Amino acid sequence: MKKIVVVVGFIFAFISMGCGNNTATAGNTPIDAPNLLTSMTAEDREFKIINQEEINTLNKSIIDHKLNSIEMVMQEYAPEDVDAEGNYTYIITTASTTDPNKCTLTLLEDGINDDSLKALKVIMTVEKKKDSFRVIDIKESYQCWKNRGHQDWGADYCH
Repeated sequence: MKKIVVVVGFIFAFISMGCGNNTATAGNTPIDAPNLLTSMTAEDREFKIINQEEINTLNKSIIDHKLNSIEMVMQEYAPEDVDAEGNYTYIITTASTTDPNKCTLTLLEDGINDDSLKALKVIMTVEKKKDSFRVIDIKESYQCWKNRGHQDWGADYCH
């Protein structure tokens, strides 16, 4: 019985520590921050997959602007609104993957100064190649202001 408690304790501690090098940058935390967690069964309804042409344009921009951090890559794709007021949040988190040359970036932008779009969630897989970065895939999810569409995360644009 004691072994089971110790093993369960180690498993809980491992899960609590997360996936390696997690960091967060910038932004003010609003009182009612949206939940970043997503349901895997609803992923198709929740995320819009960004087309390869747009990813190729971003990868060219990474090279042209000599972006040297993964946070800069996300900011190139979805820039922070530096003129935002009120409960605006712009948070980038990173998580390692099973491949040491790849990582997953998640952007949560909330309190967007838009009459329909309240929040944007971007999940981006980035690969480090030599001295540069290459975006592999991007998916987005949207949250609308009240009476402007869905308040849950979804792939549909707000109206």
